[in-house]
Amino acid sequence: MAIQPIDLQTLFVRLSQVGREQSALRDAVAMNQTVTGNEIAQKSQETANAVNQSDAVSEGPEKTDEDGSSGSHGESGTKRRRSEEESSSDEDGDVFRDPDLGRNIDLTG
Repeated sequence: MAIQPIDLQTLFVRLSQVGREQSALRDAVAMNQTVTGNEIAQKSQETANAVNQSDAVSEGPEKTDEDGSSGSHGESGTKRRRSEEESSSDEDGDVFRDPDLGRNIDLTG
C-alpha cells in the first residue's frame, strides 16, 4: 500500500504538533517527579517544625487532693507500691516472690 501525496501533506502539517506532544509526554514524567519531591520536602519540613500533641497525660506521683495534702492518706508511696505488688502477685497465684529478695544492698563488702 503506497502513501498518497495527500497523506504526506497531512502528515507533514501534523509533524510539529506530534513532536510537541511527544516532548510534553517525556517532560511530564520529570515534572511529576519534581512536583512530588517538592510536596514530600514541604511535608517533612512542616513535620519538623510542628509541635506534636501528647496522646496520654497521666497525673503522676505528685498528685494531691483538693485540700493540698498528698493523695496517699497517710500511706507512703513505697508501702502503697508494695501492697499493689502483693495484690498483683496474689492474682497470679503460681508465681512466688520473696518480699526481701532484691531489695537489700550490702554496703559493707
